[in-house]
Amino acid sequence: TQSDNFKDEDAPKRLCLVCGDVASGFHYGVASCEACKAFFKRTIQGNIEYTCPASNDCEINKRRRKACQACRFQKCIRMGMLKEGVRLDRVRGGRQKYRRVTPYTTTPASANNNAGAQAGSTDSNNVNPQPVKKVSLEGMQTRLSRHNKILNTLGQCEPEMLTTVDILWPEGDASSMDPSLRILCTLSELYDRELVAAIGWAKQIPGFLEMPLNDQMRLLQTSWPEVLTLSLAFRSIPLNSTNPKLQWSADFGMNEKEARECGMEELFFQCVQIAQRLEQLSVTREEYYLLKALVLVNCDVRVESMAHVKKLRETVLAALSDCSAALRQGSGASQQMQHLLLCMPCIRQVDSSLRRFWALVRRDSRVPMNKLFLEMLESPLR
Repeated sequence: TQSDNFKDEDAPKRLCLVCGDVASGFHYGVASCEACKAFFKRTIQGNIEYTCPASNDCEINKRRRKACQACRFQKCIRMGMLKEGVRLDRVRGGRQKYRRVTPYTTTPASANNNAGAQAGSTDSNNVNPQPVKKVSLEGMQTRLSRHNKILNTLGQCEPEMLTTVDILWPEGDASSMDPSLRILCTLSELYDRELVAAIGWAKQIPGFLEMPLNDQMRLLQTSWPEVLTLSLAFRSIPLNSTNPKLQWSADFGMNEKEARECGMEELFFQCVQIAQRLEQLSVTREEYYLLKALVLVNCDVRVESMAHVKKLRETVLAALSDCSAALRQGSGASQQMQHLLLCMPCIRQVDSSLRRFWALVRRDSRVPMNKLFLEMLESPLR
């Protein structure tokens, strides 16, 4: 699973922008370690004021971070930690308003991944991943601080991975169903639920709700196959090189054999190819979040207020460019950005395959399809 991949001790680690220790996640707006996250939360919730015994310029690093609380707190603020992200009314044992984001480490490419040949890939194996570097804290802060709002929001509003445990089967007992029919019923339900989650996700992107309602609807109706496909590809990393599997939910995956039995071999291979590209590029979670937002606003569809769409698109593009540049050396940054953008045509190609496949499935009355899923499938194209 992808969570196992984050535990790879050989993978490059993100650094805490406050003290330089290994970051455990994106907390209160910035990459930070557990110690600095807890310190910042404790300070805000306790409304604590500190006084520097020296001249308010103490060095804060992993070894000396406890030496001066005043300077440590000021550095938290300077690096972009958001006071608004801390719940002032939280009680011990209560539920967090801001869920913890999965720790940020890069997704390494599989050294011997040969799934591209199996998936009919023609050029994905020619993509050279750009190594993630250990950047200076100040350099990273300079590049990323201007994008704190969108990075923090995208990290917080990323939908949780679904499960199939509460799916109601049309014939009551799933074990008695034809295996391929059971898979199609499962996928139909998962797509419907993912659409609900994707709509909620889009509404939380800064600037999206500023658009006219019709424009919001048009963007979602046009881009949803690409948005869901990118999510599917990313959560399927790392791929097994000999038997690639797409992870549709936390407890439901599909391999080539199962896809063939369901008649979705073409769609399966297209999604595998995208996952291979993301894996070979060592795409980080930040890059994935921004690329997904870009997919939403980059569709060529007629809208009432192109200015709003263009503004949000430029915001996401700038954040993606700076995010890639902050993580990679020299020319590797621009190459990574180019490779990320080259993923988008591949993602768009899935649109027609997905709609065509589900149009065929719809003719089979044995596969229930919920209202939202049907409406989105029937929505006008570009």
